[in-house]
Amino acid sequence: MLYGDWIGRWGESFPQKEALVDAILHRRYTYGDLSQSVNQTANFLRSELGIKKGDRIAVLSFNRTEYITLFFAASRLGAILVPLNSRLAPAEFIYFFKDAEPSAIFFDENHQSIVEGLKQKVNLGHYICFDSNRAVGRSLAESLKKAPPSSPLPVDINADDPQLIIYTSGTTGQPKGVIMTHGMIAWNSFNTNIGWDLRSDDRTVLHSALFYTAGWNVFTMPLFHCRGTNVLVRGFDADLILDLIEREHLTLFFGVPTMFQMMLESPKFAGADFSSIRFMVSGGSVLPKKIAEAFQEKKGIRLWEGYGLTEVGPNNFLADGKLGSVGHPMFHVDAKIANSDGEEVSPGEEGELLLRGNQICAGYWNKPKETKEAIRDGWFYTGDLARIDPDGHLSIVGRKKDMFISGGINIYPAEIERAIESHPDVAGAAVIGVPDEKWGEVGKVLVEMHSGKRLTIDELQKFLGDRLGKYKIPKYLTLVDGLPRTAASGKVQKFILKERHGRPDHV
Repeated sequence: MLYGDWIGRWGESFPQKEALVDAILHRRYTYGDLSQSVNQTANFLRSELGIKKGDRIAVLSFNRTEYITLFFAASRLGAILVPLNSRLAPAEFIYFFKDAEPSAIFFDENHQSIVEGLKQKVNLGHYICFDSNRAVGRSLAESLKKAPPSSPLPVDINADDPQLIIYTSGTTGQPKGVIMTHGMIAWNSFNTNIGWDLRSDDRTVLHSALFYTAGWNVFTMPLFHCRGTNVLVRGFDADLILDLIEREHLTLFFGVPTMFQMMLESPKFAGADFSSIRFMVSGGSVLPKKIAEAFQEKKGIRLWEGYGLTEVGPNNFLADGKLGSVGHPMFHVDAKIANSDGEEVSPGEEGELLLRGNQICAGYWNKPKETKEAIRDGWFYTGDLARIDPDGHLSIVGRKKDMFISGGINIYPAEIERAIESHPDVAGAAVIGVPDEKWGEVGKVLVEMHSGKRLTIDELQKFLGDRLGKYKIPKYLTLVDGLPRTAASGKVQKFILKERHGRPDHV
């Protein structure tokens, strides 16, 4: 199999096919153009920086074309890209540098001050700014002017060689570096392309941050794999996305439920032309029924609900129309629901979701204990609770650890949150357990309302009265301006809510 040189191969056979549209700078790149840029960057990495197979290269930057070419250039050499979360506080980066030990860091001018401050605390070999207007290190733009466009000498790259280290979003504690191999990324593309029938004429917008798996592996790499086109933007903006759907004739779109809600609320939504869209995929958290129905009714667009993790790739199931279900496993994915002993449970019973296949990561960087706990006998223990219906559809119930016990009964917040979010005035909800003298723990819900709307605990309990068993209905309610979410996946950071609101009082 071919590893590390997808762009180069298409650059040889289809040099005029459009590969990347930089909607930030209004530039277009064919596979031939992109291949030449990748070659120049790879030659610079090797000859000027001495980068070799196995070296780590950190990146601290917003989405941009150079980010993409750097990834493929590093891949040509067998080097490992380590994208850093640009939304972190400066002091938080020290952990990543000590853990990954990169040989170089690439950054944009927006993050120069952070990098300059880090130079006093970490020892890196090279500091490279993507932009010409740089105050720290050297300029990549200037350096590439002298780099030859010829293909670099080949490096022997295997399926098990690391290609990316993506740090987990930290919803439960200290981040872990997930080792994504060349084989893992390729097999995620195989599953995606086969399962969703992606084509060389498909086009999507790359809005997810590239320090998350969604940025690389939902559609970006699968489309580069099948000779499609990615339209690059700095980040999600509902009005811009609606414009690009029509202007660039996008055929695919991925977003988290919050993004689809923002699109529905945009003044441009009613007049937006969705005729080029084949389908859209929602992931990161459970898709509320009302959002799926709104897109179907107003635009005739089917929203597919996906499921994935950084450790197993984002595309593991193929939804086939049943709301609330992620559907059936992709072609090259094995899945089972297991009890605490790892034994498969019967249909309809709840248990932990286990996944197996070549799309699974190689483990966690410098964390053998955590790797051994997560991957056992070839199965990845996701920590998500799920069940399989009699008709074979798989539904996610909640997190194995995202639960509380009330009166000896396990309560799973995901089910309650779905019911609350069906309320027409509710924009988002998160349920946590708080101490209670009688029951041990009871539910407290943090609710994000649509603009101008209010809700009381009495009104909520009445609303839920015929939707949930009484023992599941929250006892406390707090209205919040916004729920803390991870930037790419849209998952609510429960540990933050527990720190701020883990008391039985309510307002």
